[in-house]
Amino acid sequence: MALPFLLFLSAALNLAAGPRAAEAPAPASAPASAWHSKTSPHFEVLHLSAWSPGAISLELEKMYASMRMNMAMFAPWMVKEKTKVYIYSSQEAYLNGEFKPPRWSKGLAYSSKKTIVVYDTGDQDKLKAVIAHELSHLYFESYFAEKLNYPPQWLNEGLAVYMEDLVFTDGGPWGRALAYFPAERRVPFSRFFGLKIDQLDSDTQIADWYLQSFGTVMYLYRQHTRLQFKGLCEAMRGGEKLEAALWKIYRVREGGDFTRKWETWLEAYSREDSAGFRQGARSASFNFKPVQMSSFTFINFGSKK
Repeated sequence: MALPFLLFLSAALNLAAGPRAAEAPAPASAPASAWHSKTSPHFEVLHLSAWSPGAISLELEKMYASMRMNMAMFAPWMVKEKTKVYIYSSQEAYLNGEFKPPRWSKGLAYSSKKTIVVYDTGDQDKLKAVIAHELSHLYFESYFAEKLNYPPQWLNEGLAVYMEDLVFTDGGPWGRALAYFPAERRVPFSRFFGLKIDQLDSDTQIADWYLQSFGTVMYLYRQHTRLQFKGLCEAMRGGEKLEAALWKIYRVREGGDFTRKWETWLEAYSREDSAGFRQGARSASFNFKPVQMSSFTFINFGSKK
């Protein structure tokens, strides 16, 4: 008998009112000798004590080359200005450090300071995925901040997960899981676009929300043109309603029309996956093991049962 269908949660479950909205504390609150610095053309990496993540500067520049193609249209400053990346040596050091993150947090992004904060678990792929996720928030939120605005949750998190998934050269776990997303677990888009994480009742619903956000961004971005996606974001950044922006840019209505077109695309996407990861018939009981496949383990964040 198949194990229950499991999905993974994204790093930190970053909410719109979460720690990214706060000002980054001054790094001077840590002893000067505690942080060691490495620089690369686009990053200043600060790590604790003698500990240093192996070849992280080189990996960050590889990541930058990929992210620049997708994110420079939102953050042109990323080409000329360095981003600060604080990497704690452990979760304990991270939680007890000067940035004071929530206990559920895997990473923080401070767009006003062009700074992200993460910690290492000893797995470089996981570290890269967390960094990609937080860099996406940093770049995208700085774009909306220019108009004193903040991106919708589904768009902000969906894009961050999309960037995170691109870190995996052989295909990321989010993309694989999307092909198995059961129809009964999807939220009609007439409700989905207005749904907030704090309105969800269980870890499973939150995970499904993240997966649907990822799939929505993938459809809007990869299935169409970058110019259209940028136009949608520009319209919403300027305060335009999503329904009007979707019609103007994509010629699709927000509710049932979008649901039908997205589900048609998802069905084709799922069929394409059958030649690769998927074996046999599609099943709503697909055994997705986040500890083995995802960049993040499944964590109980204390949401209501």
